[in-house]
Amino acid sequence: MSTAISGKTRLTVGQVDVECLSYLRDEADGLGKKAMELTDSWGQAMFILDRDTVERLFRVIGFSEDVASRVYDGVRDIAYVEHNVSGESARAEFTYHALDAACLVLRGFTDLGAALADVDDDNAEKLVTEERALFDRIMETLPEYCRNLMFSPEVAARVVASLGGHVSADKLYELAWKFGGQNTKDLEGRRGVSTQFIRAFTLTLSATV
Repeated sequence: MSTAISGKTRLTVGQVDVECLSYLRDEADGLGKKAMELTDSWGQAMFILDRDTVERLFRVIGFSEDVASRVYDGVRDIAYVEHNVSGESARAEFTYHALDAACLVLRGFTDLGAALADVDDDNAEKLVTEERALFDRIMETLPEYCRNLMFSPEVAARVVASLGGHVSADKLYELAWKFGGQNTKDLEGRRGVSTQFIRAFTLTLSATV
């Protein structure tokens, strides 16, 4: 059942239609700010996505073909990041940090900083277990290199917190093993979880909360 959110409606992914793409423009300021906040959460790392990857992910998440094929341009039009390449004109890009925000905005969320407010250490595993098929599809769709990019679980916890969740680094380290099948620890005790895991974790929740 959908519920009202700041004058809009919390939609299921399947209920989002092309008219909802206007939400990206309506919430451009909040979406851009959240993307920049997430960039900082990852340690000011910035990862540019291509059109094919964005479209595949939004289709896998469950958005219609009409919506999935338009999200890339809809987010780039916000122009929250400028990419300069030698010999080419400057262009706006779609980065990983807009994925969750775009998914939530299309579903009608306006307060992105509270979207995952109900997610915590006590229910995170249950929520992902209930959506395990979707989680696994997202894991398989993310680029292969994501499996080998390891970030500390503290970074992962900051990413979840930026969307309002309260999942500890220790819990995410545990879940990265249970759901992603890997984590790392170096000789000095630094722990790591894969970008693949945390991307799939937050996208699964952003699509289903």
